[in-house]
Amino acid sequence: MSADGGRGAPETRRLMARAVRRLDALETALLLGAAVLALAGGALAAWLLRSAAGFPFWPSWVVASLLLFVVPGLVAYGRHNRAPTHGGGEGRGGGG
Repeated sequence: MSADGGRGAPETRRLMARAVRRLDALETALLLGAAVLALAGGALAAWLLRSAAGFPFWPSWVVASLLLFVVPGLVAYGRHNRAPTHGGGEGRGGGG
């Protein structure tokens, strides 16, 4: 038994659960921010395509927004899966 009478484990679990909830909230906020930026960028791209080439606004906005949201997500997903997960050598943020 530990010096604190075994009270450390519940406190550690409580702190870890709190940290996980905060990270989940941060992840959700970042995802929503990325979606808003993709929609705004898609609207700008659609407006430029409409005025420059005569493309219809709504379909261009949908396609551009999806591209601006999905393509960076797929790149990040691919980089995350390609990074080594074991302890040796360069880590996830290491040079390359």
